Amino acid sequence: MKIHFKETNPDTIIGNLKEAMGGRALSKIVSFDLKGDDLTVTLSKLGKSTLLFSRQTSDSGCSFSLTKEKIALAHKALKGEVTQKIVKVIEKAGGSVD
Repeated sequence: MKIHFKETNPDTIIGNLKEAMGGRALSKIVSFDLKGDDLTVTLSKLGKSTLLFSRQTSDSGCSFSLTKEKIALAHKALKGEVTQKIVKVIEKAGGSVD
């Protein structure tokens, strides 16, 4: 999975993602955080799943490539559904997903 934003400032991207989450129920269990050059997406409910993305910045924007994922047993059955919801949030925040 690869995420791309036209924005190059990672702090602005995180702010846009958090704003796109708004008051959705998903915002209570999903968080987006920067740790160094990496984007971490954490799902916390009935276990903890973590998706780690490495950042690449270019003139055309900022991209994050999935490098590691740790999916909780309770989340495995819902992975596709939750991934679709996260993709919608990313798109609402101005990003695209490949």
